[in-house]
Amino acid sequence: MFPTMKVTLDGLDPHAKYILLVDIVPVDDCRYKYHNSEWVVTGKAEPHMPGRLYIHPDSPASGGHWMKQPVTFHKLKLTNNNLDQNGHVRDFL
Repeated sequence: MFPTMKVTLDGLDPHAKYILLVDIVPVDDCRYKYHNSEWVVTGKAEPHMPGRLYIHPDSPASGGHWMKQPVTFHKLKLTNNNLDQNGHVRDFL
């Protein structure tokens, strides 16, 4: 996914195990395009379809692991194919 999503976590129990995942849901009924370093509306979106969850490949891992540096989701891939068999996350852009 571009731009890559990156998050910094704190306040986790350093010894507990956590699974990090991404769930992408639409916030409105618009279609967007990334242009000139920003998202701009380009029309009306398709009807909402249930998406897929993306589980971070380091999951499960300790809270200490997740908090030691920013967590990136650079392997997250989006698709608009409802029948995708490759584990990509369904987007609504």
